[in-house]
Order: sequence, then C-alpha cells, then structure tokens
Amino acid sequence: MPYVLQIELKHINDSLAIGDTVYYSATQTINEFSVDAAGTEGIIKIGECSAINIDQGFIRVSGDLNIDPPAADQYLFFSKDNAANLSTIKGYYAEVKIKNDNKTTDSELFQITLNATQSSK
Repeated sequence: MPYVLQIELKHINDSLAIGDTVYYSATQTINEFSVDAAGTEGIIKIGECSAINIDQGFIRVSGDLNIDPPAADQYLFFSKDNAANLSTIKGYYAEVKIKNDNKTTDSELFQITLNATQSSK
C-alpha cells in the first residue's frame, strides 16, 4: 500500500535531495559508540525522499512497502541514484566545510578522500 511518511529531524543533511532513497537501521551502544545492531540484514528501506523542509525540520518519504516507521533511536541514512551521481568533481577549485555540530565534545576525523578531474587546461 503506498504511503507518505513525514519524519521530523533536528539536523537535515545538506546532501539529501528529492529522489534519494532513505533507509533506517536499529542501533546499539557499545563502548559509548552507536553501532548497527543487526548488520546489513537490519537495514530497512523506507522509500524515496519526496519533500524536504529545512525551516520546519522534516522530510517526507514516499514508498509502497509494508514497514514499521523508524523509532527515535534508530539510525536514518540515504543513498544517491548512481545513474545521476556517478561522476567526479570537475574544475580548478574546490572548497570543503567540515562541521562538528556538537559543541561540548571533540570529534576525531579519521580520513578524507577526494577524486577530482581537471575540467580543462
């Protein structure tokens, strides 16, 4: 049965776009880290992102699967369509902004990778 699920979020990832596929997974805490509780078998596809409202803090996801909606403590994530998002960055200039929204604790960045192609000479 088709549905539209509205999910309220404190922070909406800037990369999320209409048409992206949205998933969720149960988590458990191990040594103060939240990890996937069931491995890849625990990943549930919610559907396709159909609306994003950053000002009011919600997204809408449309689908036709028989699923339970995600709970507040479950990990929500999305994937891009590879047909439209398979290319690399082209040009001479790139700028990256990395932001830690949690002002009370430090975060550690393990690795950053970039694949870029010069567009012209």
